[in-house]
Amino acid sequence: MLDLCSGNGVVPLVLTMRSEVPITAVEIQADVADMAKRSVQMNGLTEQVDVRVFDLKTIKDEMPHGTFDVVTCNPPYYQDSLKNDAKPFTIARHEEACTIYDVAQAAAYALKHKGKAAFVFRPERIHELFQACATAGLEPKRLQFIHPKQEAQANIVLLEAVKGGKHGVTTLPPVFVYENGEHTTSFTRAYEGQSFAYERIQCKAKRRSHFVYMLECKDGSYYTGYARDVWARLKMHIEGKGAKYTRGRGPFTLIHQEAFDTKREALQEEWRLKQLTKREKRAYILERRRGVYAPGHIIPRSYTDR
Repeated sequence: MLDLCSGNGVVPLVLTMRSEVPITAVEIQADVADMAKRSVQMNGLTEQVDVRVFDLKTIKDEMPHGTFDVVTCNPPYYQDSLKNDAKPFTIARHEEACTIYDVAQAAAYALKHKGKAAFVFRPERIHELFQACATAGLEPKRLQFIHPKQEAQANIVLLEAVKGGKHGVTTLPPVFVYENGEHTTSFTRAYEGQSFAYERIQCKAKRRSHFVYMLECKDGSYYTGYARDVWARLKMHIEGKGAKYTRGRGPFTLIHQEAFDTKREALQEEWRLKQLTKREKRAYILERRRGVYAPGHIIPRSYTDR
């Protein structure tokens, strides 16, 4: 993986929580890159994360062509005006050292064919992001808007583009960062990873330690079950040690989870859900939208946090 405009290395550090592949971080400011290097060293990640200092506009002189599967970038948001007086902030936030077009070209150069680029940008400039991707040969595939809270306008947009991909963009459900002064489950899941989000929800559940959950299998069928520890139960399904029905049907998507105070209540709900048809189950999930994980969050045959 390659992270462009890496700054003090926050994105690479977060990525190490989800993957064990080598990560290269590129930052133009030597002093800021030095902070990133120290953060990597303090976290014992020097064997996984390599911080390099150069201008991404010269990437052709620094790196071979088409060597990365994934490129991430949180580029400067603002055009070269209304600058912050502090130089590091100016370069990080304003297009003084590079433009979104430079970023897209660098990402396209570094990516393998069908490799993915992930961008963080401002919604009001999304048209420029699309134009930059098109110019660089990156096809936008997935789009998601981030809102500070439910009633507020989006202030961040996330875009995934594929080098040499086919036309067609999917808009994912929006993410709301705060609700009642606390981080929402969807934000926690995205930022901290599956198991961390699950642990937080478990803490909030307090006495509620009986759970009903529903999995969508690879073949499109649904499985409903009861568990005291859903995460441990999911591990069993992934390892082929869960219910007979789920063996050989992975990977799975956890589409529903609900907590109950007593085992009796949970088993009653499990029985009720099992009586529903597939169409009724789908309608129920779409309507209620309960649980820890949102639809489409895929759990493969091994831990996704690794």
